[in-house]
Formats: sequence, structure tokens, C-alpha cells
Amino acid sequence: MRKFIYKTSAIIFLLPTAIAAQRPAPAPAQTVPVAITGATLHTARGSVLPNTSIIFSQGKITGINAPVPSNAKVIDASGKHVYPGFILVNNSLGLVEISATKATVDLVESNDFVPEIRTLIAFNTDSHVIPTVRTNGVLLAQPVLGDGILKGTSSVMNLDGWNWQDAVVATDNVLHLAWPEYRKSADEKRNKELKENRDATLTELKALFARAKTYQPNSGVKDYKLEAIAPVLNGNKILFAQVAGANEALEVIKFANDYSIRKTVLLGDASLDSVLEEIKRSGFPLIITNPHSLPTNESMSPRLPYEFAKKVADKGILHGLDYSARKDFSDSRNLPFLAGTTAAYGLDKEKALQSITLNLAKILGIDKDYGSLEVGKSATLFISDGDALDQLTNNVTEAFIDGRQIDLNNQQKELYKRFKEKYSTSQ
Repeated sequence: MRKFIYKTSAIIFLLPTAIAAQRPAPAPAQTVPVAITGATLHTARGSVLPNTSIIFSQGKITGINAPVPSNAKVIDASGKHVYPGFILVNNSLGLVEISATKATVDLVESNDFVPEIRTLIAFNTDSHVIPTVRTNGVLLAQPVLGDGILKGTSSVMNLDGWNWQDAVVATDNVLHLAWPEYRKSADEKRNKELKENRDATLTELKALFARAKTYQPNSGVKDYKLEAIAPVLNGNKILFAQVAGANEALEVIKFANDYSIRKTVLLGDASLDSVLEEIKRSGFPLIITNPHSLPTNESMSPRLPYEFAKKVADKGILHGLDYSARKDFSDSRNLPFLAGTTAAYGLDKEKALQSITLNLAKILGIDKDYGSLEVGKSATLFISDGDALDQLTNNVTEAFIDGRQIDLNNQQKELYKRFKEKYSTSQ
């Protein structure tokens, strides 16, 4: 009995705190046209249009510098900037709330081969972290499991939905593979064990793909793992292959060619510098993992992680950026500043913008609707007082997902206001 009383008391005690810290409710559907006027438009198509208006209705962009409908809601954005919503890929946002509390962590499976796991249905639209990420213009995300070899199937989600059904943009369109890494030890016996373990893992991986190639889903024998892999082989699903270095990248390219997986995307850091020519010849896009990284070895220039995006772009390789770091889900609000760093180290500013907008939309297969400001595309965009790739001047004032104006409030802003009021009045 005392145990019951204790639990009830705890719930009553915590209730006021929970109510005070509620996540902003998702925005209602757009009901009237919206016209943003006088802004500088960064189209993500390489052009910057000063003193321009953009009009959208029923969630779609209907005009740029077109007549403003008489019933439109007009937002004067003179002196401000309009950008397409940023896209966050290869991240655990929505799968983790508090990393130190296991009950809120849904990104780890006990098996290394779980292609059938769908992050779609685990995506937490009520996460308190999501509103803090939206504050910097990140409006679409791809939640991905953290560990494993075949790390499940991901979907593209918008960051303002009542549930995952509301939030989904592209369903189960990417299978994630973490290619086994070459690892070495000073101990010869340990080296042998590492090689044997890696060889066994690769054998199991290739066996799964070989079985998936001949799998008949209507044969009466259902295999969920093979059903998740088969669409990669017939071109209906994209393979994201994360590699630890140049040798692994070359192995993935060969693996993809052996199994005729044309929709392959490589994910790796500046350690791939020596094989950029091979990556270009493969035709595979490259997602550069967190440019805010230390050199991976003693011989690497400390500037290379920052300059790498320009080298990739100069090769003509379709590329994007992700935010994969130790606290990737909470720190991913810094995604635009990764692009800003690549611009500071030589990449054209609008190409840097494309690396977190249109390029990623192309890689994910959603560029028909997202990734740039063009007539007919989704009105998923935001307004900033300053340069959205610069952490000193970026200040998002309004944001829209499919034309719905979202609430940009969050817990961090609430705490800032609360304590600002307290200490400003106590002086």
C-alpha cells in the first residue's frame, strides 16, 4: 500500500513541472496564402535574390516576386533572409530524450544485423529536444539507430507532427550499413582475433545480401530481414554505407558494384581524401560526417576536416553534411554552422547551403518537394534576421513546415526568459 501511495505522490508532485514544460503543439494546416516580402531569398539553387517576395498557399510555394493575393497574410521581412528548411541526416534526434536515462533511449538493438527495424515507428514527436533544433532552421530529419552493422531502415520526418504518421515525409527509404572497420593492435594474437571477427562479419553480411537477391516474398516463407534488404537490390531503397576510412570506402564501392546496388551513398570523414577520385568514378554521393572533427591521424593537416567539403565539391561529387557526434541528437542544432565552417574554409557560400538543403534532398530522393525555394515545392522554409550559417547572426524569427507556421518556443527559451526576468528585477 505504501508503495502505491509513494507513486501517486510522485505523480502529483511532478505534475505542475510537466505542465509548465510542455512541448509546443503542432501547427494547424495553412488556411490563407502567406506572402513574405522584402526579403533576401537564398534559393539553394545557387542564386540569391535581394528584396524579393515569396508566396505560398495550401503548403506549396505559388510565386516568387508574383502579385500578392488580396487575402494573404503579409510578413514584412525587409532586411531579413529566407532559406529552405535545413535537413538533418544520419542522426538520433527523436530516438533519444535523455541519454543517461535508458527508458528514453531507443537507438540501440542487441543484434548487429537488424535491417528490418524501422526507426519510423520509434520517432518521438513529443521530444523536448526537437523544438531546440528547429530554432536554428532544421525542419526535416532522418532518425537512425546508433549501433550495429545493418542498422535498420530509416525514414525522413518533418519536425512538427502530432505523431509519426503526421511527421513522415518519405517512408522506409534508406537502409543503413556500418561497414566493418579495419582495426589493428600491437598484440599479434589480438590482431588475428580482430581479423577473424571482421572476416566473419563480412561473410554474414554478404550471405544476407546473396539470400535477399533470390528472395521471393510471395513464396510463403516470410523473412523480415530479407524483405528489408531486397528493395536495396532492386533500386527501390537507398543504401547508406558508413565507412571509417579509405580502405573501407573502396570495399563498399566494390561490394555495391558486385551486388549492382546503384543507389549507394557513402558516409565518411576527411580520411577519405586519398580516394576521392575513386568515389567520383563510382558516381556515389558522399555525406561528410561532422566537419567539426579532429584529424584522424598524425599526418593529417588539422585544417583538412574543414577544407574537405571544398575538395569534394571541386571533384564534382554530390555531397552533403551530417551532424554525427557524441551528443548528436541535442547538438544537432549546430548543423548550419558546420556548413558555415566549410564556407569559411573555401567552399562557395551557396554551395555550403546546398550541402544541408538541396543536395541532401537529392540524396534522399525528396528533391521534388523539398530542399530549395521554387514554385511548386513545399513551403518548408524559415526567416532569419541574419546569415543562417553564421552562429553570431542567425536568429530564426518565423518558420514554416508545409506552409504551417510552427511555434519556435522551447524549454531553453523559457528558462532564459524566466531567469532573465528574475535577475533583471532583483538588481
